[in-house]
Amino acid sequence: MAGDQLIANTCRGRPTHARTSDARERGFTLVEVIVALAMLSIGLSVLLGLISNGLRQAKSTERAAEASSLAQSLLAGVGTDRPVKPGAFEEAMPNGFRWQLRIEPYGAAAEQEGLPVGLYVVSTDVEWQDGREQRSFALRTLRLGPAERSK
Repeated sequence: MAGDQLIANTCRGRPTHARTSDARERGFTLVEVIVALAMLSIGLSVLLGLISNGLRQAKSTERAAEASSLAQSLLAGVGTDRPVKPGAFEEAMPNGFRWQLRIEPYGAAAEQEGLPVGLYVVSTDVEWQDGREQRSFALRTLRLGPAERSK
C-alpha cells in the first residue's frame, strides 16, 4: 500500500508538491494584485490632480492676460477715443470684466497754470471673478492733453 501511495503522489513523473510551487511562481497572489491596484489608483489620482490644477492655472492666466489687454487698450484709447480731460468712466462687460478709467490732473494746479498743455494721470482698473477670488489688474500712465483753464 505504501508503494501505491508513492505512485499516486508522483503523477506524470514529478511529485505534486513541485507542481504547487511552480503555480505560485507563475501567478500573482490576491494581495499582490490589490497592492498593485492601490498603487495604480494613487498614481492616477495624483496625475489627475496635477492635470486639473494645470488646467485651472492656464484658465486663470488666460483671464489675467485678457484683463491686461483690456487695460492696455483702455489706456491707448485716451486721447483718441476719449478726450484727455478729467473724469471717471466705468463699465461692466458681458464677459465678466468690470473696468474703471480715471483721468486726473497731475500735480498742483498752480504748477500747470499758464502752460499750453496739461499733464494728466490716466489710471485703469480691471476686475473679474476667478473662481471664489476677486482679481484685479491696474495700470497707470501720464498723458499730455489740453490745459485746464481756470474759470
